[in-house]
Amino acid sequence: MIIFIAFSVLYILFLLWSRWHWMRIQTPQKSVQEVRFSIIVPIRNEQENIEGLLQSLLAQDYPKETYEVIIINDQSEDATHEVVNRFIQNNGLNWILHNVPSEESGGKKNAITKGVELAQFEYIVTTDGDCAVEPGWLNAYAAAYCKSEKVMVSAPVKMKGFNWFTRLQSIEFGGLIGIGAATLQSGNPTMCNGANLSYKKSVFEEVEGYKGNDNIPSGDDEFLLQKVFKKYPNAVSFLKVPEAIVQTDAKASLMELVNQRVRWSSKWKFHKSMFIKLMAMFIFMNYLSLIVGGLESFSDQALLPFIGVLFIRWLALLYFSYPLAQFFRISGVVWLSLLLEIIYPFFVIFLGIASIFAKYSWKGRYYS
Repeated sequence: MIIFIAFSVLYILFLLWSRWHWMRIQTPQKSVQEVRFSIIVPIRNEQENIEGLLQSLLAQDYPKETYEVIIINDQSEDATHEVVNRFIQNNGLNWILHNVPSEESGGKKNAITKGVELAQFEYIVTTDGDCAVEPGWLNAYAAAYCKSEKVMVSAPVKMKGFNWFTRLQSIEFGGLIGIGAATLQSGNPTMCNGANLSYKKSVFEEVEGYKGNDNIPSGDDEFLLQKVFKKYPNAVSFLKVPEAIVQTDAKASLMELVNQRVRWSSKWKFHKSMFIKLMAMFIFMNYLSLIVGGLESFSDQALLPFIGVLFIRWLALLYFSYPLAQFFRISGVVWLSLLLEIIYPFFVIFLGIASIFAKYSWKGRYYS
């Protein structure tokens, strides 16, 4: 019980610290100049989703001559190529559709690297084939770069939820985005999301892209963030603007969610940052202590103190989650955060173990 209380104090302080840094993030002023962007979209087996993204890219409230779209088809096994090609032709677009040959190495990192090679503009923006962007998306990025020395900008991603299971993912994932933004603001970057990330082409080339971690299937976002931040610690920021939010569907089933999170969790052990390693260890031990503390309090018939600490933890989580829920327009934050505080410990412990031993798949490819 004492260990549980100690970790709970640290957990509460961490949530307060994260909220403080989230609130400190400045919103950039509207851009007064046009920035030219190369939008890179690595896709694989996205025939069901890709047209929604393409429509949202076409609907950008931004001069069409100031951005290009480069779609890298990563050896799709469905009709993705046909869907994209038809969309480009039907709309008379000058967009690039590049198909990765079967004899070349596949993978998202290789696809993005190829996209950067093909890009004619200095400012790269990446997103995924199962996403949709707001009409003011590029305008928001232009504001971040205008009259600044920024070389990389991380931006928010929202998981859309329609029932309790998917809405729970929305608030949990919003919390992860918030922690990633807060740690970046503090000078200790941990997480970002490749579905909404931007950087200068010259900087990507300067840090040699994914060299050094190109053998790791995931991490096209976080490892690049670490490399760029190490070289330019004062030129990386988070874009805290609602118009910059990229939306994607939450996972419809538990198995899909577990597979996704095992894939994400598998890259933590490859991080070189001591801050990231300690934070990952702290999160695991924090939730493990909660489960053990609950079992001890039940066996010792001391449930009241345990419930009291759990209640304070929930209040801290709600305090942290509330401004994020407002930013992402997620309703029901009170009961969602309460449900998350009850379920999440078991989920985190499972993922911590599964990320070491379990295999996962991504778009028809299997990894261990």
